[in-house]
Amino acid sequence: MKSKSVKAERKFFPTFDLRLSYKTAIKFAAEGICLFLLASVGEFGFALSLGLFCGFVYARQNILALAPVFIIASCVFMQSWWTILYSVAPVAILILLYFVFFKFRRNVPLWAVALASLVGMTPYIACTCVFYGGYLLAGVAAVVEAVCAFASGTSAYALLVRGPTRHINVDEMMALGAVAVAFSYALSGADFWGFKLVYIVAGFALTLFATCFKAQLTLFAALIMGLGVCLQTGDMACLAGVAALGAVAVIFSPFTKWASALGILAAQAAMWLFDAYVGAGWRALIMTSVGVIGCLALPKSALYKLKALAAADNKNVYGGIVQRHSRGMASRLQAASEVFYEMSKGLESELDARTVYSADRLAHEVARGYCGKCADREGCFKALGADTYSVLKPMAEAALNRGKASILDMPPFITSRCAKTHTLAAVINGGAQTYLKKRESADGILIGKKMMSEQFAGVALILDSLAEQCAAPVSFASDDVEELKAELLKHNIVASEVVVAKAPDNCSLTALVRAADANKQALEKIVSAFLRRRMCKVREYDRGEFKIVCLESAPTYEVAYGISRKCREGEAASGDSTSVLCPTLGRRLFAISDGMGSGESAAKASRDAIAMIESFYRAGFENGIILSLVNKLLRIRLEDSFTSLDIAVIDAVSGGLDVIKLGASSSFIIRKDGIEMLSCSQPPAGIVD
Repeated sequence: MKSKSVKAERKFFPTFDLRLSYKTAIKFAAEGICLFLLASVGEFGFALSLGLFCGFVYARQNILALAPVFIIASCVFMQSWWTILYSVAPVAILILLYFVFFKFRRNVPLWAVALASLVGMTPYIACTCVFYGGYLLAGVAAVVEAVCAFASGTSAYALLVRGPTRHINVDEMMALGAVAVAFSYALSGADFWGFKLVYIVAGFALTLFATCFKAQLTLFAALIMGLGVCLQTGDMACLAGVAALGAVAVIFSPFTKWASALGILAAQAAMWLFDAYVGAGWRALIMTSVGVIGCLALPKSALYKLKALAAADNKNVYGGIVQRHSRGMASRLQAASEVFYEMSKGLESELDARTVYSADRLAHEVARGYCGKCADREGCFKALGADTYSVLKPMAEAALNRGKASILDMPPFITSRCAKTHTLAAVINGGAQTYLKKRESADGILIGKKMMSEQFAGVALILDSLAEQCAAPVSFASDDVEELKAELLKHNIVASEVVVAKAPDNCSLTALVRAADANKQALEKIVSAFLRRRMCKVREYDRGEFKIVCLESAPTYEVAYGISRKCREGEAASGDSTSVLCPTLGRRLFAISDGMGSGESAAKASRDAIAMIESFYRAGFENGIILSLVNKLLRIRLEDSFTSLDIAVIDAVSGGLDVIKLGASSSFIIRKDGIEMLSCSQPPAGIVD
């Protein structure tokens, strides 16, 4: 258990593994360049690079690999024997800090790292104050180091530990902005014969941000870079100039990345011509062009990944919300299905009225209620060894079966002993009549209960099916949505929001487009080519000046049909009714109902049957439940209502055909190689169960 605890704590500490992989080498090289870049910043280079080094260590980067780089960078830009002491002291204190926290099984907080770095700056502060009298410089450097340590630690942890796909909060965004200002400040100071590196980074970053990220983020990046240049040059016009480049990139971003790139270069050229700020010359234009060309040279796959990365947070949130609500809805539907199923079983378990009001019960009641009060009962009871139930049962059965029992139904035991045979027969017949009336009433109630039981069972099945559909996972498209938007834009179709849900047997796409683009034929063609399956528009909704368009997988087959009908001579209405229904996009239902006759009465019966079938199919009931319910609903009517049913359901995806016949005439399937006849032997609906 102890070893597991130690291993669990190690993940909160910087790694000491010196094994080098391809990705690790690239990350290490980038971190080293960042340390050298900040170390090159004049009087505050040591404070900035130390703060960045602390941030990398807090973000669990390899301290043994970064420490030599930090020391070398400090010595390169502060060439003094004291520099070794300046740089080694904070490294040693940080290692000691982590060793102590590791021994006590505690995570190292960011404030402890920042405090340790300040303690490690003690030699630098002391030497600066004692030997050079730079009290103000030492104080400002300490503040800069502390701020940089906090900002770098927060930023590095957000990007390197949690990952860029996670939501970045306000504190992390402010920290990233502070670090970006420091790097922009450092890049502005990197000047080679008047060529400043900051303009390469500005051209590259603004083009990339305008292409892959939101407009707000692009403007924020432009202001941050402009602020860094402004602090380095002391010219506020530099801030306005870089901000103008970001604004131009955002303005042209709805078109293509080439438009944003040309807009940035045109704006930089205009500022050169009008000498808008310090350094706005042909050198700045050349460096900006290099950065823009470098961004344009990036492969499309890299840009798509960045776009997906920018939208990943919202997609994860939206996907989590949809999945959570879907699982909750599926759970509730499943619970409701169980309720209806239990209700169905409860109604189905009701006793039959013939079991309750039986000949046994009638014979027992007469034996106790009539014979038990007779003055001559002792003689009969002694002869039978019990009450008269056994000799009265045949009479009770005859009365219940035929409606009346006579003296001929009395056994010899009763006719030879009983002096009140006529009265006994009247009592049995009266009880039988009462029982028969109760049976009839109970049978009617029982039929209703059975029908409700089947309805509840049908509802339970529908809820189960809906629960399965709700619980099915929905995958949201990630990397390819921006590619689809770009392809639609080439055909002048502006889609601001696109969501793709893929399932094994179906695919759907929902897009927010301009009202003028909703009915363009190119929309279905482009989406079909993108998803590699034929799609068709199923519905659309108005949303102000826009429309929400929904597309789903189109059926594989189309169905052509025709209807011909004729009334009987002398009748105003035909007894036949037809229906053509599309319960779902991939199913086609054709139904014919014959009202067993002609005229308005037969027409009404067939129309009612067809209407019930359509309603049940729209609700999603299964075939067997639909036919059972329709049959029972027709049977419980007061008047006789018999209708034949002929139903064909075509699956337009697989090409399958389901045929259901109740009392219907034969159907014919005509193929190239012959004719197949489908006949029916079942009676029409509404006659028997």
